[in-house]
Amino acid sequence: MKMPHVEATAEVPVGPDALWHEIGSFQGVARWHPMITKVEGEGEQPGSIRMPESANGNKNVERLREINPGQHFMRYEILSSPMPIKDFVVELRVADNGDGTSTVVWGGDFQVTSADETTMAERIQGFLMAGLENLKQKYR
Repeated sequence: MKMPHVEATAEVPVGPDALWHEIGSFQGVARWHPMITKVEGEGEQPGSIRMPESANGNKNVERLREINPGQHFMRYEILSSPMPIKDFVVELRVADNGDGTSTVVWGGDFQVTSADETTMAERIQGFLMAGLENLKQKYR
């Protein structure tokens, strides 16, 4: 069965090291994502757990699977969510464009348990893009 894939991409006018410094903390997502009000959790190594909470009170439980600051890359999984999804593995990576800008790619594959796949994919895509658009505004 093919799983829905969502991905958001944005070019940000700052180099990859500076950008990763901003977004590369697993626990620090609330610092740059406008829809996340707080994060509970600790640790920046594989196995670390975080619980981001959105403005409407929804909380996910997420576990870091892999992180490579040198390659500006992390992979994590959503263990539980109020959304009707499961098996959601998410990747966040920053690519060096070689001209002082970076491209951020944030996305992953998931299964929908009880909702319309297209609707869920659009909601998640919107969440990812909101974070990336915020980064673009911050650095323009």
